[in-house]
Amino acid sequence: MISRKLTIAIVLLYSGLTFAQTSSFPPKPTDQWQIGLNLGLPIIQGDLRAEPFGGNHAPAFGVGLNVRKSLGYIVSLRLHGMYAQTYGMDYVQGSYAYNKTLNGAFYDAINVDGQPAENYYSTGANYTNNVWVPNYKTQFGHGSLDFIVNLNNLNFHQHDPRFYAYAYAGVGAMAYNTKYDALDADGNPYPFQTILEGFGSQNTSQKERLDALHAALDGEYETQAEVANPAARGADEVRATWVRNPSISGGFGVSMRIGSKMELGLDQRATHYFDDLADGQRWQYDGTYSPHYDLLTYTSLNFGYNLGKAESIDPMWMVNPLAVLYDQMAEIDPDNMLKDTDNDGVIDRLDKEPNTPEGTPVDTHGVSLDSDKDGCPDSEDPEPFSSPVLPMENCQNVHLTQEWVESYVDQRLSKYTPGASTDWILPYIFFDLGKSNIRPDAVPALNQVADLMKRYDKLSVEVVGHTDTRASEEFNMKLSEDRARNAINYLTSKGVPESRLKIVYKGETENLIKDANEEAEHQMNRRVEFHIIKN
Repeated sequence: MISRKLTIAIVLLYSGLTFAQTSSFPPKPTDQWQIGLNLGLPIIQGDLRAEPFGGNHAPAFGVGLNVRKSLGYIVSLRLHGMYAQTYGMDYVQGSYAYNKTLNGAFYDAINVDGQPAENYYSTGANYTNNVWVPNYKTQFGHGSLDFIVNLNNLNFHQHDPRFYAYAYAGVGAMAYNTKYDALDADGNPYPFQTILEGFGSQNTSQKERLDALHAALDGEYETQAEVANPAARGADEVRATWVRNPSISGGFGVSMRIGSKMELGLDQRATHYFDDLADGQRWQYDGTYSPHYDLLTYTSLNFGYNLGKAESIDPMWMVNPLAVLYDQMAEIDPDNMLKDTDNDGVIDRLDKEPNTPEGTPVDTHGVSLDSDKDGCPDSEDPEPFSSPVLPMENCQNVHLTQEWVESYVDQRLSKYTPGASTDWILPYIFFDLGKSNIRPDAVPALNQVADLMKRYDKLSVEVVGHTDTRASEEFNMKLSEDRARNAINYLTSKGVPESRLKIVYKGETENLIKDANEEAEHQMNRRVEFHIIKN
């Protein structure tokens, strides 16, 4: 039953009957935009140990907005924006010899003449000949345009999936500012060497070391960290230095539909921003750079709310595209869909004439055939292939009778003056397009002309051939000659002397219907006329 329904549904889709349109596919629906809030945990994967929680500082956090719009059932675009604040702290001594913030360069510069150095941007922490334990607080501003690909909304076994998995890549920009907690409340460098004494090897007692460091530091993060290209913001003031770089992102996530308007999801993002100083550390003890750039990871909880007109569907990444076909299949009753009430071979759903009388020939739309287009269906027409120019009466062609012809000729001959030609004509005969052979429907008219000429043996007849305007003038002239000659041959076969028949052919030059467009009009022009002339 399922396979039968599927076959019928596919046939209906391709016929365009399932949807009220000429295309075999449904139109793309108008779907809704989604605006969302992201709240999560940022962590720098860099040279130092990340410390998002604990210690003497607030927890790391990230918060931002998302705006998302589908491009189809699989692909969507998302504009992502986020502000984040994260922390890190090591528990062993770090390198500071090449860091101008910490090696005394700025401290000496500000104390030589009491004025800031040209590239001064630090409070002047000086750890020369002292131990430095790296720490940082970094603020991030990040914006990205994400290209998202859905992984599971094309579903054969569930109308609308509740959970959605996706992956994405994005391009954008990152701005960050990093600071150290390098000075105590009195503006002096921390005595890290004294703090760490008694803990033995650097690789032991990690928790104890960290506890001691947290207890000693005030958590103010007052010293601007090293930046790659420092610049003074003013001759007599110190401001935070924000670094701005392009970024590329990648990630994946899973979300869950909540009701008809909301979505809740978990997202994991990794952002590369072409810099190694977001954690404030890039130097090794030998003066070389650390071997890799920093990477920001952001694990977030995303809440989305769908916005759109009432007639819009949910965002298309939340819609199973196969549901359209399955919904149509559910409405199909195979017995009804294939029903043919009038047994004419065309099912009712496609039949434009569903009550055709039994036995009536029909076309592919179930409409009764009328081969000669005379308004009488073939099943009722005793002459289904008669000329369309003959009059109809009770579904029968009305032919000219011998009695009528004789009476008509007698009447006209009574006015005949010897030596003068006449301008009246006998019945026409008609021809198929491009043909010169005598059609069956022309035989009665030719027989009448023959009988007339045998009855009035002094009459001569001019046999005039004509064509319609289709084809070249040369072709039509020859075709009109052939038509007139075949009419003459028929009359001579019936005993009419050829000497009383005069052949005339005029091609397309004297059409009865000028500028003919319809087939019936062209038919009137494809004719042979019989003109009575003087003997």
